[in-house]
Amino acid sequence: MDPKIIGAFGLLSMCCISSSIAASMMGGEEKEDPVVPGSTADSDSGADDSGADDSGADTTPTPTPTPTPTPTPTPTPTAVDLPLGGVYTLRGGRASKLCADEGNRVICNRDAVGAWEKFTINKEGDKYSLRGGRNGKLCADEGNKIVCNRDAVLGWEKFTVEKHGDKFSLKGGRNQKYCADDSHTVQCNRGAVQGWEKFTITPV
Repeated sequence: MDPKIIGAFGLLSMCCISSSIAASMMGGEEKEDPVVPGSTADSDSGADDSGADDSGADTTPTPTPTPTPTPTPTPTPTAVDLPLGGVYTLRGGRASKLCADEGNRVICNRDAVGAWEKFTINKEGDKYSLRGGRNGKLCADEGNKIVCNRDAVLGWEKFTVEKHGDKFSLKGGRNQKYCADDSHTVQCNRGAVQGWEKFTITPV
């Protein structure tokens, strides 16, 4: 073969090889295969695949608080229903002495039961009347003392009787104050029930 033709073929081959190399250098680099939706290819989403909650919320169980016990309410004094026409003794709360009708006052300083230490208690609607044992007169709340010298039941002769455990309170009809066993008399001028305002009422 003519040496000139052989040279032309060699030059043409070199040009083709050079063009392929240039094309490769100018953008013919290998590209990643696109991820097909639903494929099992690993997409680096940044999620922790360990199964832990990466939301930032604290997943520690909250301890159940101990319930606060409900306080026991203080019992409200209840009105009592004493038998009608009953005869009773009254014992004061200051020194636990028997109360006596002395005519001009009721005082709790007795150790034994005689006629003056007996009181008849009758129901008057939702209240009660007391009748002293000295002269059989009705007792009245005069504020600074109880005196048994009345013949009829009006406002001051009506007492409210309330129960406090095994004892009772008397509330006078004049100013609706609790009666207390004071050293010199029984007087109805108290706003609350404490020791001296509690009486023991015992049937005779």
